Amino acid sequence: MTMKLHIFKAAWGGMQPSNLCLKVDVWLQMAGLDFERVASNLASRAPRRRVPFVRFDDGSWIDDSEVIIATLSARHGIDVDAGLSDAERGLTRAAQRMIDEHMFFMLIDSRWNDDSVWPRVRDNFLGPWPMPLRLLVGMIFRRGVRRRIRLQGFGRYSPAERHQKTEDNLRALDQILGDKRFMLGDVPRSIDAAAYGMLAAIHFADLETSLATTLRRFPRLVAHTLRMEARFGRGIAGQ
Repeated sequence: MTMKLHIFKAAWGGMQPSNLCLKVDVWLQMAGLDFERVASNLASRAPRRRVPFVRFDDGSWIDDSEVIIATLSARHGIDVDAGLSDAERGLTRAAQRMIDEHMFFMLIDSRWNDDSVWPRVRDNFLGPWPMPLRLLVGMIFRRGVRRRIRLQGFGRYSPAERHQKTEDNLRALDQILGDKRFMLGDVPRSIDAAAYGMLAAIHFADLETSLATTLRRFPRLVAHTLRMEARFGRGIAGQ
């Protein structure tokens, strides 16, 4: 059965703008499953307006990065974390939660709330739209994303508090990595897929965000990002 992974188009220097799309992409490669990348910037085309999602040639589909991985793991009897201890599996689960549910809002906040980079974010997703429609629709989209960040809670903090939370989360990943090649040793695991999705979305984006500046203060994380890129690519269609 053919599997197509629906992702966002390459952006800002040839990278996958969504950490969740790249996370699933890398996991599929780790699992040894064949798939085809299909890129679009219109999330409205997704079954539940959520990207990433996978669609099969029989018309069935799965969305939500966590559900995609869990479903395909069970369906194919795959465990990319085989051999890990209970403590390592617990650490993996906790780290993925931090990345997917907390650092995710750090990422979109750094793009959608920063006036200096917002025009390039808007033009990436709405580039084909003519002016002034692009400005109007961009303003509506931006208002909705900023409201989402505030409702989640991250947007209620001051810039200094948001920066501290950002630095603390990156330091936590750096402490897990230490001097190892990958997060839990010499072999990349699911925690590396999640971490790389986030770190690549920060590091490879040709956007001078405060988040990118903070990441550069953790050279071990940058080195991990480059090792993962060399093995798994940047998760863009046509790669």
